[in-house]
Order: sequence, then structure tokens, then C-alpha cells
Amino acid sequence: MSLDILTVNNLDGGYEVFIGNRRVFVHAVDDVSLTLHDNEVLGVAGESGCGKSTLAKMVYGGIIPPLVVRSGSISLVTRGGEVLEMNKLDIDTIRRKIWWIEISYIPQNSMNVLNPLKRIKDQFIGVFKYHNIEMDKNEIIKYLKDTLTTLSLPPEVINAYPHQLSGGMRQRVVIALSLLFNPRIVLADEPTTAVDVVTQRVILSLLKEWRENNKSSFILISHDMSVHAYMDNRIAIMYAGNIVELGNTFDVFREPLHPYTKALIESLIRKGDKSIRKGLAGQPPDLINPPPGCRFHPRCPYAINICRAKEPPTTSLDKDRYVRCWLYANPR
Repeated sequence: MSLDILTVNNLDGGYEVFIGNRRVFVHAVDDVSLTLHDNEVLGVAGESGCGKSTLAKMVYGGIIPPLVVRSGSISLVTRGGEVLEMNKLDIDTIRRKIWWIEISYIPQNSMNVLNPLKRIKDQFIGVFKYHNIEMDKNEIIKYLKDTLTTLSLPPEVINAYPHQLSGGMRQRVVIALSLLFNPRIVLADEPTTAVDVVTQRVILSLLKEWRENNKSSFILISHDMSVHAYMDNRIAIMYAGNIVELGNTFDVFREPLHPYTKALIESLIRKGDKSIRKGLAGQPPDLINPPPGCRFHPRCPYAINICRAKEPPTTSLDKDRYVRCWLYANPR
């Protein structure tokens, strides 16, 4: 039986922003629960604006205003077996004790997060200093070269400035930074979104090999279902702040249950299939003022009256297979 090393329970939050003189709440994550097993890849899929990146920031502990967590809990089991309530830790403890060591984060557009005024080696050395890791400078340089080689980067990259590297190389440098201390969990937020398809395949293959060698766990966030098909053990489908389906990746692709998941799977191009693909009608809901009932019902071809009035419960259909839809519940 797999150990749950990260547990998210009923997580609720979003962004408190001002529109004119009016303070409003953008409800980006609504009652989300999930677990991450030891040595697995859990994918989080959904269209842009569904709350995937916000969920990642909450799990990582990067709660910086206007982002707020209103309720729920996030429990992390460390390598030493200690259970930490992430939402109860102060930010300094999270930074020193959790980041890079237990959980690491590959942000969106990560190739642009490097300091353009510093050589690559100085940016890596800064991480060692931040975590008070005592190593001789020559040992650090050797360790850095070995880390970069793992991601198929030439050792001389350490002496370069970011602008001297291609986009794909900068992307891999940031990934190397995230993997520097062999974290137990890696949150990868669209790690290949800004690179060409050839570089994308290279990066995903390197990440997959690194994870298998280090027996780490990934939460992989992407709107690209083909990336999930290649990388994931399990997949969670997110729509308008809700997890609407979760299960084994093969099972979800073979037999999608939620109408939104079906639409995502049907959008994929299949070899030999020349039929015209149809997009999903309508637009995602306004997260400031979401519709009543199921948030997907305005776009759902199967919507019934209860869908428009009540939020659907999460129904367990099998081990690790869940769906949030009235079609699989027993309305009362």
C-alpha cells in the first residue's frame, strides 16, 4: 500500500482584490481534497484559469497577498517521518525547512526567473548559502556540474549569464535549481509550456528519468493532456476551482466519467482519425460570481435541474477513482 506523503483536505482560497473601490474575492480553489502517494506522479489538468497554479502555490506554502487560504489543511510527511501541518507554519519555517529540501517548485515561465545580472553558478551558490549548507566552493562547483549533466547541460554552463543560453537551456537550469537537493516532492507548473515540442520531449524525458532514479513524487500541472498521458500515474481534472474527477491516468483516458473530462479527452488528435474536432461551447465561469450548483452546468450537455441548484458531492466509484457529478450520485 502506497504511503500518502501529502494530503490536502477541503482546501479553499483565492485572491482578495479591489475592482475600483470594491473589494472582491476570486474563488480560485474551492473545497479541493487530494493525496499524493510516495514515488508517483499526480497530474492536475484543466484549461487556463481553472485554479491549477493557485493550488500549487497553496500546497507549496507560497501564500503571498493577494492570495489567501480561507480554510482547509495541507499535511506533509517529511523524509524523517515528521507530519507537518503546512498551513500552520510561518513562512520563514517553510522557507528554511521545506523549500528545496522537502518540496521544490518549478514555476510557470521558469526560464524567465533567473537573475540576468548573475552567472549561473552564483545563482546556485546563493541557494546553498540560503540554506546554510556548508560546502567548499570547489565541492559546490563539482556538485553543480554533476547536477547540470543530469539534465544534459554542458558543465561550462555554470559560467554563463542567462542571456547567453537558449530558452530550453535556461528552462533546464531552473529545473536543475529545483532538483538541487533531491527534494521528496516536486511541484512542476507547466514545466514545458514555453518551449518547442522537441525540447519539450527532452525535458519531460529527463524529468521522468530523474524522478525514477530518485524515487521522488511529482505534482505535474499542465493544460496539455498529452503531457499527462506520458508522465502521470494518476490525474486530477480541475474545472473552475473544483476537482471534478480523479483516478488512474490509464482509466481516466480510457473511460472518462465527468462531462468536462470527456470533452478534454475528445479534443485529442488520434492517429488515423480525420474527423473534425469540436471545441467546448461557452466560457469558463466568472470566479468572482460563479454560477449556482455545479460550476460546469452552463456548458454541460447532460445538465439536469439539480445541477443548476446544488453543488454535486464527490462520489467514490472505485479505489482512487472519484467524480464530482450528479450523474454518478443519488440526488435526494
